[in-house]
Amino acid sequence: MRGRESLLLPSTAAGEQSLIRYMYVGHFLARWGARMWEFSVGLYMINIWPDSLLFAAVYGVVESASTVIFGPIVGKLVDRLTYLQVLRIWLITQNLSFILAGGTVTALLFFSQLMFQNFSAFILLIIITHVSGALGVLSTLAGTILIEREW
Repeated sequence: MRGRESLLLPSTAAGEQSLIRYMYVGHFLARWGARMWEFSVGLYMINIWPDSLLFAAVYGVVESASTVIFGPIVGKLVDRLTYLQVLRIWLITQNLSFILAGGTVTALLFFSQLMFQNFSAFILLIIITHVSGALGVLSTLAGTILIEREW
């Protein structure tokens, strides 16, 4: 147990305080980024279809449903895997899902006439945005469980 994990943990009290401070700051920034994305994607969906709140509402339902349905599975995975495995999966999944969702939202905003020109491509981009947003929420949940279980 003292092998690889001992390199990650400081041995002094000052090092432990520094690690705790970094953990709090990292958790705050991760949660802030996730909340900013959740707020802004609703505004983007309203901008994409200004006459309706349907896309923003569906995005919220997909995020909430994914948390309710897959949240217990994420919790079990976090409990079963090591700290570093969960940390790696959390950061990679969260960043890739937000990059993918951001790219699709950018495409939807850039090609504003896509809804009228190619409706199937428009719906596909909406679905990709919703699914990648749901994956981002699940990875944020994994990160929250990982960080808060260490408190």
